[in-house]
Amino acid sequence: MSEATVSAVIVTYNRLELLKVSIQKVLGQNTPALKHVIIVNGASTDGTREYLDSLADNRLIIEHLSENLGGAGGFNWGIRQFYEKTQDDLVWVMDDDSMPTETALSKLLTMFNVNSDVGWGASKVNWIDGEWSKMNVPAPADGGKTAVFYGQDNWVPIKHATFVSTIFKRELIQKAGLPQKEYFIWGDDIEFTERCSREMTGYFVRDSIVIHASKSNPNPGDIVGELDEARLPRYLLEYRNRLLTSRRRHSLFKFIKTLGHGVLDFIKTLCLPSVKYRWRKLKIIIRGTINGFKFHPEIEKV
Repeated sequence: MSEATVSAVIVTYNRLELLKVSIQKVLGQNTPALKHVIIVNGASTDGTREYLDSLADNRLIIEHLSENLGGAGGFNWGIRQFYEKTQDDLVWVMDDDSMPTETALSKLLTMFNVNSDVGWGASKVNWIDGEWSKMNVPAPADGGKTAVFYGQDNWVPIKHATFVSTIFKRELIQKAGLPQKEYFIWGDDIEFTERCSREMTGYFVRDSIVIHASKSNPNPGDIVGELDEARLPRYLLEYRNRLLTSRRRHSLFKFIKTLGHGVLDFIKTLCLPSVKYRWRKLKIIIRGTINGFKFHPEIEKV
């Protein structure tokens, strides 16, 4: 894919200052392959609309939504715009706090050029201190995290990753469909990239570096250690969404394992000392899990 063209998708909601930097980082890539940057504004109220409307770069496609559809809905919308409004070969997706280094995209494209059968790829995501961003470590295709976390190979086959600099071929979007917008937030990227992996191989690209400029660097899905009360409602979706993701793996063992993780979270929340918002967290685990058994959205195709 030496002549491949790329659309980037950035999803944003009320984080204007981060968005400004993210746009600059994306537009500043050291490759002419980037032809479009699709920015999906989820009905922000912090001046994002006015700022985006003031930009003049002809690579920009600005999408103002009438309501906040969450990250999942934003990526669903943005990838559809890539498919319907451009003829680009690849779509490169990220949140508004993703800060790709200058060579991040070119390193991803090198991987595609050498591995013609690969359908998607994911960058190495560091936090602002230079260490791994804990919530953005891709899972190797053969299980565990050793090959990615401790290995030296530049390209490692993976089975899932997060929407912090992941890139997909157009033909893969046609096969796999769009991200599950009903997830709203959390887990949509894992489900989508696993769905993609069932269609085409994906690779972690170690020398494609992106900084995740999040406020903190927590472990993924750590309700027990969560200290930010404002984030608690997200866990209701986390427990619901993870059950659907697990069901789509078509493995009874894996589904039981997912339920077991929920039970373990419940026991730790109940029994460990000094757990903040203990009783509210216990209710969230129960309600989210029950909702997961009733959650059956269909996959949307392009």
